[in-house]
Amino acid sequence: MKKIACLILCLMLSTFVLCSCSSTYENSFIKHNIQRDYAQAVVTIDPITEEGKLADDNTKTWTYTSDAINIYKSQLVNFVNNYGSAYGSYYGWTAKEIIDFAIEQLVLTELVLIEADIKFEAHEIFWAQEDITAVQTTVYNSLDSMLTSIYNEILEKAGRDTFPEAEEETEETTETTYPVREEEAPEAERVFVTYGEGDSGVNNKQHDAWYLDSTWEIEDEINFNSLPGNYGNADTKSLAREGVLRLISSLEEAAENLINVTEEEKQEIAKNVEDMRTLCKEKGVAYAYMALGKTLLCKKLYGDAAIKTQKMTILENYIVEDVNVSEEEILAKYNKMLAEQVNSFATESNYDTAATGDDLVLYRANGNYVYVKHILLPFSDEQTEYLTSYKDIHTEDEYLAERDRMVNNIVAYQHVDGEDDTTRPLTVSQIFSEVKSSMSRASASAYDAERTFDNFIYKYNTDPGSFGNEKGYAVKYSLNSGESETYMVEFAEAARAFRDEGYEVGQIYDNYIVTDYGVHIMYYAADYVGGEILGLNDYTTAGRYTLVKNVIEEELLNEAKQEEFSVWQDERIYYYRNVKDIVTTIEKAFKNLYEEQ
Repeated sequence: MKKIACLILCLMLSTFVLCSCSSTYENSFIKHNIQRDYAQAVVTIDPITEEGKLADDNTKTWTYTSDAINIYKSQLVNFVNNYGSAYGSYYGWTAKEIIDFAIEQLVLTELVLIEADIKFEAHEIFWAQEDITAVQTTVYNSLDSMLTSIYNEILEKAGRDTFPEAEEETEETTETTYPVREEEAPEAERVFVTYGEGDSGVNNKQHDAWYLDSTWEIEDEINFNSLPGNYGNADTKSLAREGVLRLISSLEEAAENLINVTEEEKQEIAKNVEDMRTLCKEKGVAYAYMALGKTLLCKKLYGDAAIKTQKMTILENYIVEDVNVSEEEILAKYNKMLAEQVNSFATESNYDTAATGDDLVLYRANGNYVYVKHILLPFSDEQTEYLTSYKDIHTEDEYLAERDRMVNNIVAYQHVDGEDDTTRPLTVSQIFSEVKSSMSRASASAYDAERTFDNFIYKYNTDPGSFGNEKGYAVKYSLNSGESETYMVEFAEAARAFRDEGYEVGQIYDNYIVTDYGVHIMYYAADYVGGEILGLNDYTTAGRYTLVKNVIEEELLNEAKQEEFSVWQDERIYYYRNVKDIVTTIEKAFKNLYEEQ
């Protein structure tokens, strides 16, 4: 199940890491350059004490007292600079309205985090290994992004090619080169790291002792060779050494601007920096990079924000775990969706958008799309460079002949656990022969055929868009006047040939297709008749991965859970604000922000 996209979760990283941000805020909604001013508290939240019986052992009691919390002006400024212009433009809010809203969101976040810690203390919610892994991944994604930027500064200054910036994370992102087909996940392992014998954890209020104490996934031997400084030629390793050293210096500088850090923590952070530089010198930058993420230095800069975000996710999932929807609600939603699509898809462009998009399509307004899947066996970078040069000085026919000839030089590999098995290089002919033989045996059943081909995608394919793509690529069969082809011509023509040459859904094309990217082994995934309608109990593809009913149920369930959490949240915030009265807003500390606008 997808996580519910609550506003406060979206704001976490930007509002909790801000203490290390620049105090000038160039090109921002709010401009203020007095760093000392940012250290003022704009809201204080008094400690609160709660107690009760442990949820998993009612013979034991727990008592929890939260810390006194300050929300700083720097947090408020960062929030408003990130979102103020959007709120101002969309809602027409004044500066004061934007600032008041920002303060409410920051307070809401802190109060929900108090509630999360109370439920951790009561053993109602727990850290599971998947939650800890999510935090670790977030921290190293931040470090990787920062390191890439540093590399590019070095390369640009040297007049060399730079690296592409990291793309936004998606659900298909994995830590391996290629995605690994998902298997049924085992029950999440509960991690008790804050509770000693006879101690309910009062000395570890944040319930995150595992961050500094546990073994991280990046410390596994399997990951070691992929760390900076452990791969590539001499130039690459030299770049890694310089980049990691600069990264450590950048983090050290950022830590100097952290607010609400004790003298003891400052000393530990200084020792972290010294230790990382020593590791670089004595063992290599890979060892320093491996240890960097789990230091107090990174915990303060990145880890605490990730921990808070994950705590809120754990809490939210607990609050909404018993929410469900009825069969009547699912049927009503299906009927409404179908009626809306029949009406909307009367406009061709609306149907085009739906047919090529990711949303559930119940009604096929026309039969003008052929759906295909493929396995891409690419030309290497060197082969692509050669062919590009060849094309510049030869005719089109000569180029196409040379491109076909170069197929014999493509070297491909089977993916094992998401990585190329380079011990066994394969030719295009070997892979195509294997796929064709297996698909021939499976073609009698569209279900078996799709499942078989999808297995081959995970085994050999290199196109990121093919992994987990249930319905495949939608290729328009007949283009309108002036409409451009959205795929490589050879790819699109082969897709149309499935229909023109009498293939049946579930078959692969008799020959592999060559484009400038390499070789495509193509599979006929679906071909719909105009007017066709998917029923509530139909599957969305022949491989029977997803039932229409389940898609609609999940959408309704997410809506219901979001509403449930919102109601719960309002009740708890009212409790803390009005019953316990622990929130104090210090308007004089931020009044100048909206008076100056």
